Amino acid sequence: MPHILGDKVYLREYLLSDVETLYQWRTLDEIVWWTGSYVWPESLEQARAFVEAQVNNVDPANRKFAICRREDDKYLGHIGYEYLDLRRQNTEVGIVIGDVTSLSKGLGEESLRLFLKVCFEELNLHRVGLRVIRPNKRGYRCYSKCGFKEEGALRDWHYSRGQWHDLILMGILRDEYMADAKA
Repeated sequence: MPHILGDKVYLREYLLSDVETLYQWRTLDEIVWWTGSYVWPESLEQARAFVEAQVNNVDPANRKFAICRREDDKYLGHIGYEYLDLRRQNTEVGIVIGDVTSLSKGLGEESLRLFLKVCFEELNLHRVGLRVIRPNKRGYRCYSKCGFKEEGALRDWHYSRGQWHDLILMGILRDEYMADAKA
């Protein structure tokens, strides 16, 4: 995947030089508690193994790409597909903005819109889904702005901070994306 350019961010392949930054933000409770689908925190060795797997494209159906700020090339987080199934034309997307100072600035929304363009216009997918824990209101708003619709919930799926949280399932179909892209 070559650089995919947006106004404020771009998406690129992972680099081995991303390991230290990845490790730093993947151990911050203020970031990790929102990401219910990952096992946290990780060691530096686990962060290195993750980046090496991305660089070497070890699992093409589960790829992540670095989100970088255009003004200074700062690595902010990642976005990617999970369970990519080209035959059935669907995938799930995962996104994390790990740089705390970059939250609530529209960078996640722009990154997601860039990635949806790849999913629907280049990979010709029919559906893209995602999962978000109910307390993640910032993420839920971002996904809704990008056209994702709530499809259901897994009750009491994620235990964190002393209580159970529902996991919300959301999705967007190709025709919904295309209608929004034309507007």
